[in-house]
Amino acid sequence: MKKTLLKGGSVLTMDPALGDFRGDVLIGDDRILDVAPKIDESEVDEIIDAADSIVLPGLVDCHNHMWQAPIRGLASNCWGREYFGVIHPLAGRYRPQDMHDATFGAGAELLLNGVTTVFDFCHATNSPEHAEASLEALEAVGIRAVFGFCFRPRPEAGTSSFDTLDERIAVLQRLANARATTDRVQLGVALNNIDHVSLEAHAREVKAAREIGLVSTLHSNLQGQVTSSHELGLLGPDVLWVHAGPATDAELTMLRQNGGTIVSTPQIEAGHMGVVPMIGRAVQQGVPLVFGVDATAAVSGDFLTHLRIGHALSRLTEVMAERQVGRSGVRTPTFPSIDAPALLRMATLDAARALGLDDRVGSLTPGKQADVLVLRTGPFGLAASSVADHVVFQASARDIDLVFVDGVPRVRGGALAGVSLPELRARLDGVRDWVLGRAPGSHWTELTAEDRKRYEEGQGKATPA
Repeated sequence: MKKTLLKGGSVLTMDPALGDFRGDVLIGDDRILDVAPKIDESEVDEIIDAADSIVLPGLVDCHNHMWQAPIRGLASNCWGREYFGVIHPLAGRYRPQDMHDATFGAGAELLLNGVTTVFDFCHATNSPEHAEASLEALEAVGIRAVFGFCFRPRPEAGTSSFDTLDERIAVLQRLANARATTDRVQLGVALNNIDHVSLEAHAREVKAAREIGLVSTLHSNLQGQVTSSHELGLLGPDVLWVHAGPATDAELTMLRQNGGTIVSTPQIEAGHMGVVPMIGRAVQQGVPLVFGVDATAAVSGDFLTHLRIGHALSRLTEVMAERQVGRSGVRTPTFPSIDAPALLRMATLDAARALGLDDRVGSLTPGKQADVLVLRTGPFGLAASSVADHVVFQASARDIDLVFVDGVPRVRGGALAGVSLPELRARLDGVRDWVLGRAPGSHWTELTAEDRKRYEEGQGKATPA
């Protein structure tokens, strides 16, 4: 067993029983062996000086469309539904190798940003080969992942390997059977939006995921969808509701009582969807809340920035509510709802719990997998407030020094280990040029105004609503 000691760091364990302190973290192969103020160095193979660093669990991104990495920035200026017309038709253009390169590139970006676990909501599950290529890429890049096998049909691909939901479920079952529940890369289900299918089909999708034993997730952007799912008896802790901005207080109560987590993607919600993030309301109602990057075609994988934006938007909405009742700038037992420690818990332990992985990751608890993030405190040192405050308000991607996944240093000295970035960039450029019709032999043409309108009106459907 190789033993690595992270020595003398400011340790945020995210384990209530262990607390936070200045001390050591001992990694043995793929596990955390010990976390303590002082650990014996006598039988350690490698000692890493963490005296000027913060050591915490790796971050967990619960909603990311990793297939979009090659077309990063294409949707950055989209307004409202324009995203659906600009981006969604492209999902049918990816070949299996394109999916591999895109997913690998997205995983590399996330690792460089301190994310060690991701839920990959893959709209472009166009065939069994596409799914297998994505899974292979997640394995190869070294991130921990739940691959969201998508039930959404893609008729715009020209040819389809799936004619029915039954066929998709059969492939999903086969892929799930090939993986142990302890594998670093596991299967999940990316459900259709409730408004894109019948309620009967929605029920069938959720039940299929449950029968296989997989966590599932869906976008929820319209009123009454939580209620509809509740009336069908489908709510449960194994379903993640992305955005859920229109959910009423009564629906939040349904989620609290029956199980379910809300995933907020604050930069996308505020900057592209025009939706007030659910953060404060979910916390007030006792509904588990976690975070995601979302559409990498529009925003980067800088997860710490997404957390910071979420904090700022939560504060803004709450101070506006306070002003409406004649209060301003006065701290109450209710407001503000969140602080830096709460945000980091949501981005680590709570997120791992939402994905059913909290027995393995999410905290620096001895016995768990060694998914560890080490942040340098930079030339100016540790902030004068708490260590958690430093991470949320002072740290950035440039401060990321080490990222371990299963005890393997995937990022060392701020650089990806064993990955040629020029080669990766060339592969991503090749996918982008193919998908956008710029590569030799690529037959794709510019999307017409009618194509874009059709997608915008259907909020991503392949046929009009």
